[in-house]
Amino acid sequence: MKYPVDTLVLINNREWRVAEYRMGRGREWVYTLANERTDGSYDTMRLNELAIGKILVEEPQGDLSFTAPVESFA
Repeated sequence: MKYPVDTLVLINNREWRVAEYRMGRGREWVYTLANERTDGSYDTMRLNELAIGKILVEEPQGDLSFTAPVESFA
């Protein structure tokens, strides 16, 4: 288990919370991520550890760094 319960993952500008994890198919961790809507209902998705790792590497998780060419401010 690499990502504990209540870890936040940002996917498409929505915060998903690790709601649970379990051993899936006997050899890999499967995580259930939950996103609460404004009406109190939840969207859920299940991802394995490799998929969450790729999302955390490829998608910014918080502090965004913007690099703009120098000539754009001229």
